[in-house]
Amino acid sequence: MPVPSERLAGWLSPTWLVGGVAVAACTLLASYDMLLGVAAGTLLAVVAVLWLYLALRYGSLSGTPSARVALAQQARTRDELRRRAALQSRAQQGTDPAEGA
Repeated sequence: MPVPSERLAGWLSPTWLVGGVAVAACTLLASYDMLLGVAAGTLLAVVAVLWLYLALRYGSLSGTPSARVALAQQARTRDELRRRAALQSRAQQGTDPAEGA
């Protein structure tokens, strides 16, 4: 059954962790050499704009429901229906149909 993606420490998404590390690396490069820091910052900005475009157009920020989330919900629904059917069948097996007549 599909499971939801993990978050670090319950609130930090890996996307934000990678972004934070990239900004920290850009800052370190800028403190070492300003021209190198500007180049790294420009590259980081281009990657961020591309990621934002793709996320808005096709991904999680587009507002459309995720196929993965829908699949996980269907699997949970099927599991719940199976569990109910198993409980119902056990309850019916516990009573003897010959006693009712």
